[in-house]
Amino acid sequence: MKRDIIGVIFLPLFLLLVVYPMVALLGHLNFEGTVKTLTDYYFWDSVKNTLIAAFAAALLGSFLALGFGYYHLFAQNTIIYRLANLMNDLPIALPHTVAGLALLLAFGRNTFGFISNTGLAFMLISVVLAMFFVSYPLAARAIASGVDQIDSEIIAVARTLGDTPQKAYLHVVVPALGEALFSGFVLTFARSLSEFAAVIMFGGNVPGSTQVLASYVFTKVEEGELEMAITASAFCIVLSLTIVVVLSIFNARRRKYA
Repeated sequence: MKRDIIGVIFLPLFLLLVVYPMVALLGHLNFEGTVKTLTDYYFWDSVKNTLIAAFAAALLGSFLALGFGYYHLFAQNTIIYRLANLMNDLPIALPHTVAGLALLLAFGRNTFGFISNTGLAFMLISVVLAMFFVSYPLAARAIASGVDQIDSEIIAVARTLGDTPQKAYLHVVVPALGEALFSGFVLTFARSLSEFAAVIMFGGNVPGSTQVLASYVFTKVEEGELEMAITASAFCIVLSLTIVVVLSIFNARRRKYA
């Protein structure tokens, strides 16, 4: 009987490196820390900030991704598309501390000082922009993938009926991108929830103002409130797992109807 070498290697490593850390964290939950965290105003404020900023970042990312989809379909030979396609991958490779610093210099007091003493930095809008910057490529790739799956004959018919590329895209392509748009939105939202470095650099970590779940956990660890950090982390795991399950169900239904 031949051994399943891949299974022998994969399963122990998967359990040790992926499953075990999550189990270890959840295993350290205790009643006192849970009560203390769930009754902390700043915890729920960080939850609110996280959800609002991530939702706004996902909306902005999805909207901009639709624009990229147009160039992906009709203008792949243009400089705009080549630049946008290149820049779409940059936030993935770029250290997020660098991304946060770039945003701070671009939208801070030196350039946007007419808005406030700190420009757009250290405000909730800065959290949104930081989350958007690092998560937008996921929406762009989801829309580009959806565009590639659309029957080109449908677009050709619209063009022969007199539609300009813009009208054909808005009237024919965009309505057909519902699944890709939803998938891109959820992926962008999920990625935004976990962002830390860019948010800290550009948005700061002000309790009750710009603090998000990731920075709340970091703060509690720094303060020595490990039990509260564990509870907040467990909340993040549940929230992220919920999003993953929703996306999995959506993908399963899409494959079934396809």
